[in-house]
Amino acid sequence: MVRSRGLQAMNIAMGVVVLSIALLNIIPLAWGVLASFKPPSQLITYPPRLFDFNATWENYISVVEGGFMNGVRNSTFYSIAAVALALAAGGLAAFGFDRFEFRQKGTMFVLVIASIPLAIGSAAILVPKFLFFASLGMTNQWYTLPLIYGVHSVPITIWTLKGSLEGIPKELDEAAYVDGASSFMVLTRILAPLCKPAIGAAALLIFIHAWNEFVAGSVMVDARELKPIQPLLYQYIGFFGREWGPLTAAATIAILPILLIYALFGRLLVSGLTRGATKG
Repeated sequence: MVRSRGLQAMNIAMGVVVLSIALLNIIPLAWGVLASFKPPSQLITYPPRLFDFNATWENYISVVEGGFMNGVRNSTFYSIAAVALALAAGGLAAFGFDRFEFRQKGTMFVLVIASIPLAIGSAAILVPKFLFFASLGMTNQWYTLPLIYGVHSVPITIWTLKGSLEGIPKELDEAAYVDGASSFMVLTRILAPLCKPAIGAAALLIFIHAWNEFVAGSVMVDARELKPIQPLLYQYIGFFGREWGPLTAAATIAILPILLIYALFGRLLVSGLTRGATKG
């Protein structure tokens, strides 16, 4: 009974902690969304009003007329292109790591795992990356950011897909080879359909990374028509202050796709990342 009470108290404490963390994240988000509907005269009223204000679409109209939606289209294209590139390259690499034997396989896979945090913190290699792309004339092009985002996401894609492939018996491959299938057919027609949760999880991680990336998008492209959504948010932060209405409206537009993705595919993300973890 004492042990049961202790577990119950621990569960209650964990629930309080989780609820507190959730509130700390939700309250600023909700405040920003509500502020995006406030007219300029009511944005800086004191004391601040949570719901008692005259809702208006003025800030969103200003954002749309200012060309912000071009950044939304750019980020959508960059993110989808990065997903396609990383899944193609990462899928082939994961298949090779899991199904074939070759020299220095273990060492190479360790390098892949070690590259995951480096890809996430890509700002650390921004200068050499910019110099390399500039020497090849590949900066400020429509393919610059998709290429960077896709390559950065290859390590996490390999790790995610390999974990799923480990849970699929190799006897399926052998049976397909006996029937005359090639390695590419085995990958695309047999293994890929069985790895759909992991593929979906990897695609979500790649999309979210590309959508939220800021540093490369600010440096690697100069033309405004090529800028992704995150750097464009800073056009509302000027020398003379912040345009709080358009800024909160633009931020709401920027975060909405990510919220929808988590709401619709959150379970897919969890199941894809845990697929293969119970292999035994």
